Amino acid sequence: MKKFYLNILAILLLTGCASHVHRMDGEHGAPFIGGELVHDSGEGNRLALEMSGRRYESRGFAVGRQTNLAALRKRYYGVDPKHWKRILSGLDTDHATYSIETIAISAEGHEVSCRLMWKHGAKPAGVCADQAGTEFPVRFE
Repeated sequence: MKKFYLNILAILLLTGCASHVHRMDGEHGAPFIGGELVHDSGEGNRLALEMSGRRYESRGFAVGRQTNLAALRKRYYGVDPKHWKRILSGLDTDHATYSIETIAISAEGHEVSCRLMWKHGAKPAGVCADQAGTEFPVRFE
């Protein structure tokens, strides 16, 4: 019985430490033909973007998490106090918005500045701008 509980604990620890991985498929006409976003692992956070003949990469960036508590308080405080307490304590993450701002660098030293946002359970999307200021849409699955 003790071994059973240790196995359950090991599974919970392993699944709790897993990172979220999003892949990008290049759309027709988009400059980036592929890429990957890995987040929720702290220093292991990684953004990789592939353009024909060039690969950009950023590592160790922070993932911001914001929740509009004022708006949620107006909506849930008097109507659904249990839900409001879960939101306020951080147990209900369905209302969180995540964001990333990072600079990805190629092996040749070229840079793209990327800003991505997404709601809990949604797909990350945003824009990346090259050194000339040209912005490119970016969307991950």
